[in-house]
Amino acid sequence: MGTSTLSRFQRGALAQLVNEGNKSYQVMADALGVAKATISYELDRVKPYDPELAQQDADRKRRNCGHLN
Repeated sequence: MGTSTLSRFQRGALAQLVNEGNKSYQVMADALGVAKATISYELDRVKPYDPELAQQDADRKRRNCGHLN
Protein backbone atom coordinates (compact mmCIF):
# COMPACT_ATOMS: atom_id res chain seq x y z
CA MET A 1 0.00 0.00 0.00
CA GLY A 2 1.49 3.37 -1.00
CA THR A 3 0.83 6.94 -0.03
CA SER A 4 -2.35 8.26 -1.59
CA THR A 5 -4.51 11.36 -1.50
CA LEU A 6 -7.62 11.29 0.64
CA SER A 7 -11.05 12.10 -0.73
CA ARG A 8 -13.21 14.80 0.81
CA PHE A 9 -15.22 12.06 2.56
CA GLN A 10 -12.07 10.42 3.94
CA ARG A 11 -10.84 13.78 5.25
CA GLY A 12 -14.10 14.18 7.16
CA ALA A 13 -13.80 10.66 8.54
CA LEU A 14 -10.18 11.34 9.56
CA ALA A 15 -11.26 14.49 11.40
CA GLN A 16 -13.85 12.43 13.27
CA LEU A 17 -11.25 9.80 14.21
CA VAL A 18 -8.90 12.53 15.45
CA ASN A 19 -11.71 14.17 17.47
CA GLU A 20 -12.57 10.80 19.01
CA GLY A 21 -9.04 10.63 20.37
CA ASN A 22 -7.62 7.93 18.11
CA LYS A 23 -3.88 8.27 18.57
CA SER A 24 -2.50 5.48 16.40
CA TYR A 25 -1.83 6.36 12.76
CA GLN A 26 -2.13 2.66 11.97
CA VAL A 27 -5.63 2.44 13.47
CA MET A 28 -6.73 5.49 11.47
CA ALA A 29 -5.07 4.16 8.30
CA ASP A 30 -6.80 0.80 8.67
CA ALA A 31 -10.17 2.50 9.23
CA LEU A 32 -9.75 4.57 6.04
CA GLY A 33 -8.07 1.87 3.94
CA VAL A 34 -4.91 3.88 3.28
CA ALA A 35 -1.25 3.70 4.24
CA LYS A 36 -0.01 4.97 7.58
CA ALA A 37 2.20 7.42 5.66
CA THR A 38 -0.92 8.94 4.10
CA ILE A 39 -2.32 9.66 7.57
CA SER A 40 0.98 11.17 8.65
CA TYR A 41 1.15 13.41 5.57
CA GLU A 42 -2.50 14.43 5.89
CA LEU A 43 -2.27 15.37 9.57
CA ASP A 44 0.86 17.44 8.81
CA ARG A 45 -0.98 19.26 6.00
CA VAL A 46 -2.91 21.59 8.36
CA LYS A 47 -2.43 21.99 12.11
CA PRO A 48 -4.68 21.67 13.96
CA TYR A 49 -6.32 19.32 11.46
CA ASP A 50 -9.32 20.79 9.67
CA PRO A 51 -10.73 18.73 6.78
CA GLU A 52 -11.98 21.77 4.84
CA LEU A 53 -8.63 23.56 5.03
CA ALA A 54 -6.87 20.31 4.15
CA GLN A 55 -9.11 19.93 1.08
CA GLN A 56 -8.37 23.51 0.02
CA ASP A 57 -4.64 22.87 0.42
CA ALA A 58 -4.84 19.65 -1.61
CA ASP A 59 -6.87 21.36 -4.36
CA ARG A 60 -4.39 24.25 -4.52
CA LYS A 61 -1.42 21.89 -4.77
CA ARG A 62 -3.10 19.80 -7.48
CA ARG A 63 -3.98 22.95 -9.45
CA ASN A 64 -0.38 24.17 -9.23
CA CYS A 65 0.95 20.92 -10.67
CA GLY A 66 -1.64 20.85 -13.47
CA HIS A 67 -3.81 17.97 -12.23
CA LEU A 68 -6.94 20.03 -11.58
CA ASN A 69 -8.56 22.63 -13.82
